[in-house]
Amino acid sequence: MNKRVIGFICVMGLLACVAIQSTVADEPPKQEQPVAKESPKEKTDSPKETPSGTLNEKEKAFAELLTGAVLEGTWRMTYFDRAGEETKLGEPKSDRYEIVSTEKSGGDNWVITARIVYADRDVNLPVPVRVVWADDTPMITLTELTMPILGTYSARVIFHHGFYSGVWYGSGYGGVMSGQVSKVEPPTDK
Repeated sequence: MNKRVIGFICVMGLLACVAIQSTVADEPPKQEQPVAKESPKEKTDSPKETPSGTLNEKEKAFAELLTGAVLEGTWRMTYFDRAGEETKLGEPKSDRYEIVSTEKSGGDNWVITARIVYADRDVNLPVPVRVVWADDTPMITLTELTMPILGTYSARVIFHHGFYSGVWYGSGYGGVMSGQVSKVEPPTDK
């Protein structure tokens, strides 16, 4: 690259930083959420209050199953857009998802906050999903959801007796996943 091109890229980067900084400076200050002091232990048979109201028993069990949970299992991938090739699943690969929280936001809508570790980033990403029920079995559905860094996906995942199984699709590819749900082990102080 010549010096002129490098200089142009540096100037454009600087302008972008200034634009972002001025946009952030114009935003109203965010109000801090009040921090609750320790509350008495909640009875397991009492309804749980959420921003959207009271959870019924199966919703409460679903929220408790996934909050602070790890989903560990395997996934297999396939490609759908390879003309003339048979669609078949690849070899199983290890899979692990860490769920920070699971909260109902209203109706069939929920927000599942997942911990995403990608390259040098470690972030909690709130993922809006729809949960539908087959009797007492919850199924997470998301359709054409675009997530920063990760891409656009659709999925259907069911949970039953501490296990999960489902399908997922991206642009021209997708696959199956299955595994077991367990709780995150709290760090031990030594």
